[in-house]
Amino acid sequence: MSSTETFPDLEERPRLLLGMLPEWGSPDVRPGEGRRWQHLRHQAGGVNCTQVELVATELTPRPEREAGLLRLSLRFSDSNFAGWGTTVDDLVTYRAALRELLGVDANLSYGDLREAVYPVDVTAAHLHHLTGDELPEDLDELLTFAHPAARALGMLNRWRLWIITQNSD
Repeated sequence: MSSTETFPDLEERPRLLLGMLPEWGSPDVRPGEGRRWQHLRHQAGGVNCTQVELVATELTPRPEREAGLLRLSLRFSDSNFAGWGTTVDDLVTYRAALRELLGVDANLSYGDLREAVYPVDVTAAHLHHLTGDELPEDLDELLTFAHPAARALGMLNRWRLWIITQNSD
């Protein structure tokens, strides 16, 4: 489903999503019960119009974080991040803004950065800082696994925490 259909007000209200890339999903790994999950397609990258996908659940931002989410969106609107590559200067600028506006980091997740997709490292501290939603300490408890090997195969780098906004194209 398109993110603009799901969230028609992205320009005014960025969304905080917790999810995994679709390739992590399979008949052996499925979103569990208890949260609403969607397979979202989101246009990003500015005028380059990159399409990204995430099987995600929306998190409710803490009220005191909503202004920072919007400021982050406005700061990088029309940036064309990742449209034709991302420079080290872009990464440094993004990381500084993320720390300043939201008090979180993208030290490991920066590879997902593009205009309209702003990654945050998936840590318990960052999740608690950004949302009051109750989440298990082990995020894999949000999923169902057909067998233990399926769980083990994705334990590194399965999860994504993205702030998505309207793309500027």
